[in-house]
Amino acid sequence: MTPWGKEEKEKWFQEQTIKRSYKKDVVSKIQALKAAFDVNQYGELSLNPDLYPLYFLKSKNFSPNKKTVLITGGVHGYETSGVHGALGFLEKVASQYEDRFNFLCFPCLSPWSYETINRWNPKAIDPNRSFFKNSPAEECEFSLKALENLKD
Repeated sequence: MTPWGKEEKEKWFQEQTIKRSYKKDVVSKIQALKAAFDVNQYGELSLNPDLYPLYFLKSKNFSPNKKTVLITGGVHGYETSGVHGALGFLEKVASQYEDRFNFLCFPCLSPWSYETINRWNPKAIDPNRSFFKNSPAEECEFSLKALENLKD
């Protein structure tokens, strides 16, 4: 199988349409959790920084004495259950365990893919195969840098 070239990727991108709203469906729920979690913006997609800010949520009482649970969702945009499952867990269940665990949640790693219901990002890259330094998927690169900065 021959990989897509620049023209094929551009044609595919132009055929994509917005089917749902990341800001309405996801960002609004993230903002609603500010009372219970620290909400941090760790980047934005260059495709449209105003439309696609990237957020993670962190336990307010984060402690080095507790184990940390990392929760991710929306690596593939068509996997909606991960996005809403992560947010639902934080909203309804996490408080039952906050005395024993820290929570760190990246609820929607690929917001453009979420809106277009795609496995790939706007550059036709599979984010799930791109969690490494100097990643071609900016959403992966941003999340790795955010995790690295938490160590400091």
